[in-house]
Amino acid sequence: MWFAVLAALIDVARGGTVPIVGATAKSYYSAAGVSYPADKVKDGKTVPWFEGDPGNGVGSWLEIDFGGEKKITKLAMFAGDWQSGDNWQRANRPKELELRWSDGTTDIWTLTDDWKVQTYVPKTPKTTSSVRFKVNSLYSGTTFPDTAISEIVAYDDQPGATATVRSVKASSEFPSDADGSYFAVQAADGVRDTFWCEGNKASDGVGEWIELMFDAPTPVRAVQICTGMCAFDTFARGNAPSKLTLQFPDGSTQTLDLKMSLIPQDYPLTPVTAASVKVRIDAVRKGTEFDDACLSELTFLR
Repeated sequence: MWFAVLAALIDVARGGTVPIVGATAKSYYSAAGVSYPADKVKDGKTVPWFEGDPGNGVGSWLEIDFGGEKKITKLAMFAGDWQSGDNWQRANRPKELELRWSDGTTDIWTLTDDWKVQTYVPKTPKTTSSVRFKVNSLYSGTTFPDTAISEIVAYDDQPGATATVRSVKASSEFPSDADGSYFAVQAADGVRDTFWCEGNKASDGVGEWIELMFDAPTPVRAVQICTGMCAFDTFARGNAPSKLTLQFPDGSTQTLDLKMSLIPQDYPLTPVTAASVKVRIDAVRKGTEFDDACLSELTFLR
């Protein structure tokens, strides 16, 4: 059983995101019709950039471009190959990164060897049009000689268009395994092909719930949902919620009938100001292989 701990994952939700308009790298791995170019780090999916330098990846670099100067208050990174627990163990992960800002100044970011989203907060906000990440040292994988980064997210200090999630809990979680982890926080990490899956063996998911706590009472007007295991190769395998009830702290509830789609769908809400929301599964579309219900993404829009 995979032993990953994602305790710090939800920290990536703080602040407004800064769009990454481009990504380049010193090299990327390509073979047998499969390639892992730099822009994989900005597509909201777990397929990574793999460097293609000779050796283990020390000295390789990846650069993200904001399309103009932006005020950056925090960076978040999905270091390693996040496609599955096995993949994360097998590929190299960055340990120490040199961050080079567009004004030529540099900082050092030291990461831990944990399968969790890790964040870097500069001592003072950086005004920059780009950030280059150079691998100074790494954690070795068990199989592959190449270093991977799956996703990078940049933040500023402006309120985002979505509610800031402080923490997440659920009625149950499916145990982590060699294919991946299914923690509740993964329904709010901004990556479509990670998901929360309930772990109640006595049910198909009906009656199970997930609760999102916001950092403050927040006005919300809509919710964006990707239901089920929202990735092409897994979508049909597990149960996907088809009907949800949203319960707010004031006692009010709203019910949603969900579309089955690999693309996140927006659902208008009766506007409400809330510090949290509990989302209960009322009905599911049955999967072909697993009798557990999953939700990929829940994003509440201000």
